[in-house]
Amino acid sequence: MTSQTDTEQRRATPGRRVASATDMRLAGLDGRVALVTGARSGIGQRVSDVLADLGARVVGIDLEPSTQPRTVMACDVRDEHAIDRCFTAVERDVGTVELLVTCAGIFAPTPIHAMTPDAWRTTLDVNLTGTFLCALRALGPMRHAWFGRIVTISSGAGLDGGTEACAHYAASKGGVIALTKALAKEVARDGVTVNCVAPRSIRTPMIAGLEDELEPSIPVGRLGEPDDVAAGVAFLCSDHADYVTGEVLVMNGGVW
Repeated sequence: MTSQTDTEQRRATPGRRVASATDMRLAGLDGRVALVTGARSGIGQRVSDVLADLGARVVGIDLEPSTQPRTVMACDVRDEHAIDRCFTAVERDVGTVELLVTCAGIFAPTPIHAMTPDAWRTTLDVNLTGTFLCALRALGPMRHAWFGRIVTISSGAGLDGGTEACAHYAASKGGVIALTKALAKEVARDGVTVNCVAPRSIRTPMIAGLEDELEPSIPVGRLGEPDDVAAGVAFLCSDHADYVTGEVLVMNGGVW
């Protein structure tokens, strides 16, 4: 078993540097209007920070609003009317949304024998339908402008079913992957790319309390960080990824 000390030593080894996503220099982000869902914490918060640091004009949405460190508007991604109001406000006050990153998601571990239809529906409504509704609202203006970047956030569970007690979560995240690939085909000729990032074991509130249990099983010797995911998202939003669409970028530290 890899100890914490072993992991720290490997991180400190010359040549093994874990870089910050904001160290990158990417073309095509400066001045772009970005909307990030689930922006108050975890992956969504770090994606917002990185895109802003790289020059994008970022607005977030989440269930609860915030003004620090940047604007996050209150929005339930299950509500198409609330989504439309948020997009309309961004279009009025900032500009047409050119970069959309759908980080909003929930996960409540529940074995299948204890899962209720309501729990199933809630998870799919937030994780899958919420992604669809945001993409649907963004695509009209993007296609009209002949430019857009949509990056969806799935999960390793969407590829292999995940661990026990997550059938609803795995189904919703598998649906995000399929939705991403389908949309990419439909809008590729309109100058819009649609890609997906599928992380696993990222240090966020969603896995709080499980860090010590998960880390020894990860071949690279550490948990993923929101910064790792944000770096991949930033690349997919940039001009460097103009020929990349319908792709699933798996970030799992070697766990297959």
